[in-house]
Amino acid sequence: MATAGIVNATLIGIYVGTSKIAMATSGSLSINQALRTSINKDDGGWEKSFGGARSWNMSGDSEFAFDSTYGPSQLADAIIAGTKLTLKFSTEVVGDIKFSGEAYIETFEISGGAEENATYSYSFKGTGAITKATV
Repeated sequence: MATAGIVNATLIGIYVGTSKIAMATSGSLSINQALRTSINKDDGGWEKSFGGARSWNMSGDSEFAFDSTYGPSQLADAIIAGTKLTLKFSTEVVGDIKFSGEAYIETFEISGGAEENATYSYSFKGTGAITKATV
C-alpha cells in the first residue's frame, strides 16, 4: 500500500543497483529542462519558450564508515574507474513511485572537522532518460 499523507523523508533512499547508499543524512533528485526561446517581430514583444534538452541528477550526504554495506569505498571505486551506475530514488514502499536511470558519479567528497563525525557527499549526473514507475 502506498505511503499515505506527507512522506517522511527518512524512507527515501538512493540505490545503486539493489544496494541502498548507507547511512544517508540527505538525498535529492533533480529533473531539469532547458528552454529554447524565440522572439520575432510578430510576437508583440513577448518571448516564447519551447522545451529543450532534459537532464537529471541525484545527490546526497552520508555519515562515513569503512564497514558500510554500500558506501564510500564502493563510490570511490566507481568514480575512479569511470563506471556507469544504475540508480534508483525510492522509498521501496509498494505503491509509491520510484525514479530510475543510469548515471556517472560527478563528484565524491569526504570531509570531517575536529571531534565531528566524518561525512561524505556524492552527486550523480544522469546519462539518458530517467524513468518513473511504481514500486
